[in-house]
Amino acid sequence: MKALAAAALLIVPRAASACAICFGATDTQKGFFTGLGWAIITLVSLVLTLIGGIGYAMWTVERERAARGA
Repeated sequence: MKALAAAALLIVPRAASACAICFGATDTQKGFFTGLGWAIITLVSLVLTLIGGIGYAMWTVERERAARGA
């Protein structure tokens, strides 16, 4: 398995390069803040999607229960 990973990194050396934060680019933190912004947007949208899905499921169950006359 390690040999396969090493071969993959030799074939695609760009994948093995470190990001700007790991590499130590302290002069410009643009990459860090861009990544941080996308992480916040992703997490907020994930949470809102989950809450919306749960709310929709509850609304659907209650609507069907009311339609049956329970």
